Amino acid sequence: MAVESLTLVVNPGSASHKYALFSGQYMWASIHFEFIDGRVVGKIDHAGEQQSESYDDTDLSAVAHYVLPLLRKYRVISDDDKVSTIGIRLVAPGSRFAKDQLVTDQTVVALRAVQQRAPLHVTTVLSELEHLETYFPGIPIVAVSDSVFHASKPAWASYYGIDVELAEKSDIKRYGYQGISVSSVVQSLAGRDMLSPKTVVCHLGSGSSVTALSDGQSIDTTMGYSPLEGLIMSSRSGNIDLAAALAIKRQLQLTDDGLEEYLNKQSGLLGVSGTSNDVRQLRASEDSGDVRAQLALKMFVYRIQQAIGQMAASLGGIDCLVFTATIGERSTVIRQRVAEDLGFLGFELDSAVNDQTFEPSEAVNVGTDASKPIFVVSTDEAAEIARRAEYHIKANDL
Repeated sequence: MAVESLTLVVNPGSASHKYALFSGQYMWASIHFEFIDGRVVGKIDHAGEQQSESYDDTDLSAVAHYVLPLLRKYRVISDDDKVSTIGIRLVAPGSRFAKDQLVTDQTVVALRAVQQRAPLHVTTVLSELEHLETYFPGIPIVAVSDSVFHASKPAWASYYGIDVELAEKSDIKRYGYQGISVSSVVQSLAGRDMLSPKTVVCHLGSGSSVTALSDGQSIDTTMGYSPLEGLIMSSRSGNIDLAAALAIKRQLQLTDDGLEEYLNKQSGLLGVSGTSNDVRQLRASEDSGDVRAQLALKMFVYRIQQAIGQMAASLGGIDCLVFTATIGERSTVIRQRVAEDLGFLGFELDSAVNDQTFEPSEAVNVGTDASKPIFVVSTDEAAEIARRAEYHIKANDL
């Protein structure tokens, strides 16, 4: 390929690890690793084709080792092409991580210091950084903050109802997450002159949040100190009374980490339904008369509607509603159910347009002519991570 500057984007999660190779804003290839039927499966998309490879690994921790071999095997890059920058999505609580930064030994020390505060997310990032430094030695790694977009929130949307001195000393605030995705949506809408002054963005995926935007800046969002706060999600409980959480801990005889894992991985749609965290499966179960699946979907939609009202109040009104991320871009049913009770805010869905909209390449208005805009926008976190990683390197002469 012989491209001078290549940026590798890394987005590690508990259920999958995603990678993408960029030159500027052009994506050459994407790689998605997940665990299927007892084996790690890596799928690479390049030049309109998808190939897959399977591995004997028992988990996803070391899949970074397979990235370069896959890129070379399928001729995305040659042996002479070199990755010049790595950008990794960083999800971690604390003001130290509410900014994009070059990963140094001090960064790793700081992450280890907060590991117990958010073990599920920080542990994954630390493990990935260790492997990246092994398989891509000497290449600068930029940690792209998932929270920095929400740094514009006012103080009253950032603090909890606790002693402010304690909050400052312990770094306990509502940092917010999924900012990379929302920032991508802002870039997309602003680039087409479609960004309204008062916009509410619904990022609906395995993790979900609702964000209020004033002229493209975040003024509030449903996620807080960790990505657990806010909406009911695929396997996360969302908001829950602390007393109720402690009662669960006692009833199930859990450790602190065990409780956090329960609320993050065994709750939400999965916990309420008892069968699945997948909206598609729950829809099928609902049609078959499964009462718990019906309840799970009703709760999911209800909490989203509540959050939209909350964000409209924080903005003093609402001009535009946006759906993005996997569920937001794909599920015509969830969009329809969320919007059907929002007539009081000026929204009315055009069923025909909505039914035809699936992961659109450009923003699509699924509202009627009489409605305020209801956009479906495909988020592009990978491109946003690449853009910010490259910007950080150039801005700091690295």
